[in-house]
Amino acid sequence: MAELIRREPYIHTWTDGDGIQRQAKIHYTRDDRTVVWDPRYPGDQEPWFDANTENWRCGDDELVTLGDPNAPGYGEIDPDFADEDDEEEYPV
Repeated sequence: MAELIRREPYIHTWTDGDGIQRQAKIHYTRDDRTVVWDPRYPGDQEPWFDANTENWRCGDDELVTLGDPNAPGYGEIDPDFADEDDEEEYPV
């Protein structure tokens, strides 16, 4: 049975230590890292941050999603990203 690996951006919600509810839109890189939009300065060439890895950053060209993250409807999947890469076979 094949299990679909999520590639579309999704919203992650959590409550911080002060009881404040927070949200972040999570995106995927071509090598399956999860990243968030977090530019350090205007024009940052690596505005995407992976909190699961110590200070790993990347540029737009490494994402599965295309376009400006501030634009309405952002999150179109790159048509050059092969559909067969979205599925992997897992033993039952």
